Amino acid sequence: MGKRADIAKAMFVETKEIFKKNLKKYSKAEWKAFLAMKDSKKSQETYDTVGNLKPAEEKPEGDPINYGKITDGHTTTVVNKTWANGFKVSMEAKEDEKWGLVDATKTSELARTMMSLRERNSAIIWDSVKTAVGADGVTFANNAHPLINNPNAVNDNLEVGAFNFANYDTVVRKFNDWKNHYGEKFETKPDSILLNIKEQTNAIALLSSNLKPFEDTNTKNTIPQLTLKFASYIKENLYHFLDSTIDSAIMQKRKGLVTEYDYDKRSTFNFFFNVHERYRTGMINPGFGFVTLDGE
Repeated sequence: MGKRADIAKAMFVETKEIFKKNLKKYSKAEWKAFLAMKDSKKSQETYDTVGNLKPAEEKPEGDPINYGKITDGHTTTVVNKTWANGFKVSMEAKEDEKWGLVDATKTSELARTMMSLRERNSAIIWDSVKTAVGADGVTFANNAHPLINNPNAVNDNLEVGAFNFANYDTVVRKFNDWKNHYGEKFETKPDSILLNIKEQTNAIALLSSNLKPFEDTNTKNTIPQLTLKFASYIKENLYHFLDSTIDSAIMQKRKGLVTEYDYDKRSTFNFFFNVHERYRTGMINPGFGFVTLDGE
């Protein structure tokens, strides 16, 4: 519990100034650029995929149509969690401090801690694509995603190597090689790259130069201009090429941020401040929506 001794310097008017910028809540929610929002109405939500119909084919005159069927696919269940933070402070500390620290903490600082947690929970979904296993039985970034209707074919959404022109080209080609669950062509293309903000110099040099990057020549840069999505919490040296029309990583929101306040007037005269929200981040639609370049 916060007592006057914990914020003793703020008790005295002789203090000229107290730095409080670190209590300011974030101005931007980075996760909104790389997670699809899903509203939730219960404790958990289920996301299903389905197989594809068999390919169309020639029907000889007089022969019956060869009918296919719709099949169930992979099921992903995302269970909501409750996230919270709070602090308590004595009546004396609240009344005697001179710089509004209690008010700043109960508003901006509590909100900042929740926003920071939200960003970490969002980043870990992408940081764990090489280790977390999806509904298709393999890791979310994998060289062999099984297809529901074709055991002899796979989808590949993982490449290993440095972030350079050659590997960029290899990753983009993987999108063109994707198949639907029967093994036919799946229409998709990358439109953006998710990466750590520390990588912005190399990324901009690769994608935004007028000439071919990293060459002292007049060769024109013909690399497709994908949108760069920089994030502070995403792991360095992992580059996620996205087809943002496909929901891969999601923010499943059950309950927005709620602020509570309580004052113990019967016994201790302590003030209690807390915030909470309910949500869960997760990855759905395994094998589709992104290719990861592992530069670690």
